[in-house]
Amino acid sequence: MKRFIYKSIIFLLLIILFLSLVLIFMARYPDKYARESHEINVRLSAERLSHIDTTKIVIIGGSGCGFGFNSQLIYNRFDLPVVNTATQAGIGIVMQLRMYEKYFSKGDIVLIIPEYQQFTKKCAYGIESATLYRILYNHYPEALKYLTPYQVVNTIKFIPRYFRVAYACKDLIFDTTNPYHRSSLNEYGDVTSWEYRNHKIGIPAHTIQNDCPNEDIIEIIKDFMQVQEEKGVKCILFPPTYMSQSYENSKLFINTLSAVLLNNNIPFVTPTERYKFDDSLFYDTDYHLTYEGATLRTQMIIEDLDSCLNVAL
Repeated sequence: MKRFIYKSIIFLLLIILFLSLVLIFMARYPDKYARESHEINVRLSAERLSHIDTTKIVIIGGSGCGFGFNSQLIYNRFDLPVVNTATQAGIGIVMQLRMYEKYFSKGDIVLIIPEYQQFTKKCAYGIESATLYRILYNHYPEALKYLTPYQVVNTIKFIPRYFRVAYACKDLIFDTTNPYHRSSLNEYGDVTSWEYRNHKIGIPAHTIQNDCPNEDIIEIIKDFMQVQEEKGVKCILFPPTYMSQSYENSKLFINTLSAVLLNNNIPFVTPTERYKFDDSLFYDTDYHLTYEGATLRTQMIIEDLDSCLNVAL
């Protein structure tokens, strides 16, 4: 028994020592990329939401939404405040829903637009990389309390990688004309810098290898939508805008996902193919749009909202 207690004390002391070293390193080498990049939108979105006490439209999704909306058009159409909370798909749709739900109230309209990979378990929980930890620590540490034990256990392994990247970026000078710089964010949370977002030739197309989506994630989204609907919040699940070639490569997964959502009574508000866009409308990934692509996508979203909300043109 004494031996067990002794080993337990030693283990706890090692954990404390490890965490102390982590905090010392972070204080000495803050992640300059995270602090200078558009990822700050996580915190800015919470601040915007906390100051809006009227009916509003909120966009939740990955960077495909950050790089894929012209929210001024939505504001012009509906005359409602618009908050685009999008930052990175790597933070996980589970955390994105938890972080902002306390700001939603009766009459609000919430557009939930996960990227397709966010319907798989690892991406949904933000445990594929150090992204979740990096963004929360640097911009919104209050949200660390929303981490589940599953997320904590599965993100600890990325701390050494976080250290390496933070140290490598210690002398980073971030070009302010880069669309990924925080200065590209507009008042709504959209990534702008339109003049620098021309189509790049050779954007790699991806194939989602999973045979089917993770049903736990779909259940989480379903529960979230039900709770919000009970509060009088209108939640609408949209398919993401996806590059044509990636869409065709991943059609089996996308069709299966659509069927599973339908069986769970939370179908996409439109057929997924409606938001399959020509490759020429993408900037640097198969989710990030050019100005033309973002404008077209926003106009289509407005059309779908008009139909869904029964608002006359």
